[in-house]
Amino acid sequence: MSSSLLKRAAETIKRTKDRTIKAARENQHTTALVAGGIAGTGTAVAAAFADQKMGEGKQWKVADTVPVVAIAGAAMLVPAFFTRRMPIVQAASVAAGMTAINIAAYRYLVEEGISAGSAS
Repeated sequence: MSSSLLKRAAETIKRTKDRTIKAARENQHTTALVAGGIAGTGTAVAAAFADQKMGEGKQWKVADTVPVVAIAGAAMLVPAFFTRRMPIVQAASVAAGMTAINIAAYRYLVEEGISAGSAS
C-alpha cells in the first residue's frame, strides 16, 4: 500500500513539474516581446538623454562623424548572435540595438536637412 502511495506521489510531482515547464515554455514568447518593448523604450530614453546632454541638443558624435547612439546600437546587437538558446535576451538585444540605430538614422536625416516631401 505504501509503495502505491509513493508511486502516485511521484507521478503527481512529475506531472506538476511537466506542467510548470510547459507553461514557462508557452509564456517565453510573450515574455520576450515584453522584454523587447521595454528594452526599446529604455534605449530611446537613453539615446535622447545622451544626445541632449552630451551632444548639447544635437546628435552626440565621435570625432564629429560617427553617432555614439549608432555605435551603442551596433554593440547592443552583438549578444543576439550568441544567445540563440535565450530568446528573451535575444529579443531585448535586437529591440534595443535596432531602436538605437533607427534613432541615429532619423537624427542624421533631420540634421542633414533632407528636404521634406509633399503629402499625397
